[in-house]
Amino acid sequence: MTVKNTSDIPSLWGSFLSGDDKAFAGIYHSFAPDLLSYGKKLSSDNNLVSDALQEIFLDLYLKRNKSHIPVSNLKAYLFTSLKNTIRKKQIRNKRFENKEVNDKLLGEFNIEYSFQDQLITMEISEEKQARLQKAIITLSPGQKEIIYLKFEQGLEYPEIAQLMSITIESARKQLYRALLSLRHVLDNEVFLTLFTYFRKKI
Repeated sequence: MTVKNTSDIPSLWGSFLSGDDKAFAGIYHSFAPDLLSYGKKLSSDNNLVSDALQEIFLDLYLKRNKSHIPVSNLKAYLFTSLKNTIRKKQIRNKRFENKEVNDKLLGEFNIEYSFQDQLITMEISEEKQARLQKAIITLSPGQKEIIYLKFEQGLEYPEIAQLMSITIESARKQLYRALLSLRHVLDNEVFLTLFTYFRKKI
């Protein structure tokens, strides 16, 4: 069972809470791809990310009877759980390896935007695509993450604030600063094309 569109999520979630294991499978297959994509941007260790993904869904399943998560917050909850689980595993591994835990390193957000399909649709040349990717690399980890969460995952500001442990106002400001940074390094044509794409998701 999979979800054809987001309007099916409330029904699946209600069925899952009522004990329907097929509904749980539907929830897993609906969210797992996006969660896996996000996890791989937090860590280059694919095994760690996969383990963390399985762990959060196992936890969700085992605590089904105690779950008070509103369906409107389910995606943000899963993203937050995955991020926290990955961080805990990274810290545990560093300590096990007798390495100094570097919070800044653990906080990096390794991202390569998957804009290819959108850029082809917008008929942006390979040269401009390369300049766009280069410009995005100049953003801070937090700016990369907030653009990814807002424009690629479609999360709302309250969800982003929860996930990144910041205020809603701070989330708005970080997004503004990220777009401003891109504006400074891209020519008008590329930036306006990119901004047009972003505006459709705001």
